[in-house]
Amino acid sequence: MIAKERVFTFDNSKALLIFLVVLGHFVDYYTDISRNMQVLFFFIYIFHMPLFIFIAGLFSKSTINKSPFRIDRVLTFLLLYFILEIVLYLMLHVWFGSESYDLTMFSEDGVSWFMFAMAAWLCIGYFLNQFKPKYVLIGTTVLALLVGYDKEVGDFLVASRIIVYLPFFMAGYYTNPQKLAGFLQKKSVRITSGIILLLTIAFIYFNIDLIYGLRPLLSGRNAYVVAGLPVMGGFIRLGLMIVTTIVSLAVMAIMPNKKTWYTVIGVRSLQVYFLHRFILFIYQHYHLNDYLAKISPNHWLEIYLCFAAILTLLLSWKGFGWILIKIQSISYVRFKKPEKVASQ
Repeated sequence: MIAKERVFTFDNSKALLIFLVVLGHFVDYYTDISRNMQVLFFFIYIFHMPLFIFIAGLFSKSTINKSPFRIDRVLTFLLLYFILEIVLYLMLHVWFGSESYDLTMFSEDGVSWFMFAMAAWLCIGYFLNQFKPKYVLIGTTVLALLVGYDKEVGDFLVASRIIVYLPFFMAGYYTNPQKLAGFLQKKSVRITSGIILLLTIAFIYFNIDLIYGLRPLLSGRNAYVVAGLPVMGGFIRLGLMIVTTIVSLAVMAIMPNKKTWYTVIGVRSLQVYFLHRFILFIYQHYHLNDYLAKISPNHWLEIYLCFAAILTLLLSWKGFGWILIKIQSISYVRFKKPEKVASQ
């Protein structure tokens, strides 16, 4: 898309989503001791990754439709995956001395899963684009519902997440960005979306004790039996997918379709995703919240969560993008001037 046609709704949505990715990982450390953290976690995880994946699909057309297929994009994400796996292993196992983190490479439950899944979705999208969209969306949705009944499908090759989130990726691929942005910017849609988000937050807040048991279904990696739903899991996942779709549309609708000070965060969201876990692991390893609790015993948790916003902003600095640009230059196979991965 040329600059004058750029739809800033999606860049701004990605800026919010990458902040929620970082915030969600910050929050996860304290869901066991705080009901408010459970509420925040549940609200974030009900839509943030499906919407992120939908937007990734939305702008995957230049890769999937290209002839010949842009295999360099696939290789870039695979390289990012393996590099992240190795560096995290060196940090946690060697530097921190943790025995709980193994270098399994092809069985992943940590943050690097998204890189492997993106490579898979691009390849799957290339294969599926020869079929009619309605059949693809129905088929991938049915598969996403059925996969939870097989407890053997899990983290190996990120299979469960790839299958569960595939309908969102393909829905994005089939969607016209300009038409979607035009619909989202309607005043009636924006007002309705604001009401939907307020009602969703209120429902989660007042019913968190009842619904928090569904947490295993929000990650896309667990079988229904893990949530104690060996029979009804598929029906509940279908309900969650509907809620996720509605909330995701509402979130995009409230985002401005103009360039803002935080638009650049969305443009560079991949580098924030790639780097943030290293900082958070260091923060937790050295128990820095113990110092916060001494300084501000009543508000340390709120201050801690503010660090998520600061970290998101800092990691969006252009200088950090050279890592991803360098990795793409390695996987570059066709074009003389590869695009910057950091701007995806």
